[in-house]
Amino acid sequence: MKKTILLLAAVCFMTFILIDSCFAADGTATEEVLVQDSGNATSFTISGSVRTSVLSPLAETVKFTPPRPGWTLEKVEIVGWDGYIEGEPLPEEQIICLEIRDENLNLLYRFTDSQLPYFSAPGKLGITDIEIPSMTMNGDFYICFYDRGAVRLGVDWNEVSGNSYHFNTLTGELRPAEIAVEDSDDPLPVNWLIRAIGH
Repeated sequence: MKKTILLLAAVCFMTFILIDSCFAADGTATEEVLVQDSGNATSFTISGSVRTSVLSPLAETVKFTPPRPGWTLEKVEIVGWDGYIEGEPLPEEQIICLEIRDENLNLLYRFTDSQLPYFSAPGKLGITDIEIPSMTMNGDFYICFYDRGAVRLGVDWNEVSGNSYHFNTLTGELRPAEIAVEDSDDPLPVNWLIRAIGH
């Protein structure tokens, strides 16, 4: 009987430790950031950024693998800038679009809004979080961002992961992410600076 009580106490203690380790001090789940770029901030430059047109069906897209079954996606982090410089008038308001797609590129969620609340950081590339409804991810998923000419998306050309793409929403085609480089006929492979946040 004594051994059973000690065993139950040990199991309860370990369960408490495991549950507690998943939560921050304020009781909320600890955020995990899934990254498909090198994390080298020196390459987050506007000169290396690209913009698509208002009518373009192309999305800057990043493929993610959840760290475990049942992982919950809650936010998307994007590095981008819409040209706003403090003290000057705001850029023209345009509509951006964010999509979450499953491993087969089926649409799970779509969000559209003005770029102004998210990408008008004065004079530099800004990091913005876009909250989405909590979504449980049990397999690979894609985050697609349609800048529609409103935002210069940050890029990273260090240690290209091979998980960044151009996604054509009309054809369903994925092509490796590349940008044109001055004085070169060869496009430069890049990582888009888009990250997934959840727990």
